[in-house]
Amino acid sequence: MRSAGPAPGSGHPAQNSALAVGLLLAGFSIFTGVDAASKLLTERYHTLEVAFGRSVFQVLPLLLIIAWRGCAVVKSAHPGMQTLRGACIFVCTLLFVQGLSLLDLADCIALTYISPFVVVLFSVFLLKEKVDWQRWVAVVIGFLGMLIVLRPGAGVFGPAALWPLSEAVLWAFALVITRMMPRDGAMTTLIWTSAIQLLLAAAFVPLVWRMPDAADIPIFAAAGLCNLLGQLLLISAFRRAPASLLAPFSTVQIVVAALVGWLVFHTFPDFWTWVGTGVILAGGLLVWWRERQLLRR
Repeated sequence: MRSAGPAPGSGHPAQNSALAVGLLLAGFSIFTGVDAASKLLTERYHTLEVAFGRSVFQVLPLLLIIAWRGCAVVKSAHPGMQTLRGACIFVCTLLFVQGLSLLDLADCIALTYISPFVVVLFSVFLLKEKVDWQRWVAVVIGFLGMLIVLRPGAGVFGPAALWPLSEAVLWAFALVITRMMPRDGAMTTLIWTSAIQLLLAAAFVPLVWRMPDAADIPIFAAAGLCNLLGQLLLISAFRRAPASLLAPFSTVQIVVAALVGWLVFHTFPDFWTWVGTGVILAGGLLVWWRERQLLRR
């Protein structure tokens, strides 16, 4: 699962890099747990029902936040863009959870790491941003890493890989939309996204509905609540340290995913998956380094 990102326009607490890194690592570890719970649920339920169950338990605590902070936190300066973003994230959830049902946990997450490079492409064609040669090199490196993971022609992944890859492309588009809503804070975006996801899931889940077993309700609840907790932890992290400092630590998720996959599903990424993931992460770090250099100017 993905982060909500920093909270623009909100009051910033005292800067504390060590605490921010700890919050970030905790958030990504929790996201990996959410992914593992979702993968377990896909063994018995349709992807739509998994998305619906998670959304229900994610929205419930947000109602308490709205009651505490007031309706002003829901007010958006970009309601149309928020709706589009929420719809994109809903489809992202379906694509990723479907990928989890077909692929190993770490492999599925590794393939989604191409999204920063797709953001660069979207920034050129949609936002008309200028991209220097260093970031183009990073894009090439990232896609080379993706090819190493996929190993076309080797019969390793096949069509199942299209689910997380499609999720990565759509997620990148959602990130570009986020950059087009500068006046909305992260909490407002989180509430809108969660609400749109729930509405869309509720509209389609009757097509595949089966009554959840009582023993699975806690798994649905844990997935939804922990997904929200992970988002809040990352929002808190980005309020306490600059994104340029925190970005490299997102790579820990693939390590946690490998560990969880080994402990829960008895699977472990092979050598070439690790090599390809390393290449993808190297490209991502090059993008991060270049952004940091530009910010210093």
